[in-house]
Amino acid sequence: MSLENEKFCVIDVETTGLNTRKDEIIAIAVIPVEGFKMKFSEAFFSLIKSEKFEFKSARYHGITKLDLRGAPTFEDVAPKLLEMLSKSILVGYATYIDVDFLKRAFKKKAGIKLKVERYVDIAELEVWLMRKRGMAVTFKLDFESILKIYRVEDAIRHSALGDAYATALIFLKQLSQLVDYGLSVVDLVRIGRRLML
Repeated sequence: MSLENEKFCVIDVETTGLNTRKDEIIAIAVIPVEGFKMKFSEAFFSLIKSEKFEFKSARYHGITKLDLRGAPTFEDVAPKLLEMLSKSILVGYATYIDVDFLKRAFKKKAGIKLKVERYVDIAELEVWLMRKRGMAVTFKLDFESILKIYRVEDAIRHSALGDAYATALIFLKQLSQLVDYGLSVVDLVRIGRRLML
């Protein structure tokens, strides 16, 4: 299948911390991308009620325990998420962390084994593109650096929907370049897979 015909879902989660074994998802955004277009009318966003809450995490994402009081549980949103994610390539920044959080939440909260075999990281795609342009890349690109490269403003940093939207804009700009190199879907997943920080 060509890149243009592939289904992607740009994802971002906000959590109570960075430990995938004990912390929980408290917000998630999913923006479908297909035909090199963002399908924002089909996007999904929700706050998620958690069993525990770390107040110190609020300084990053601005979500408080009070915000989560009327939020649905992960079990409530799991069917919709499963429907959106199951047949798409997932896209994000440090995507493997989001994928790990999602797999654990599906298993623990919904009793579902989420299979995610294909995902890509915009930082890895950018490193590949930079090397193709003849640039020596000896560092990992942080999200802010990639935003600057593509002149994408992320006015709502560390919000799941704001970060997912900014990531989708960047990914679409990267896709337009990657097509020029004749990449297949298999190539995209191979070069875009980030396994560790």
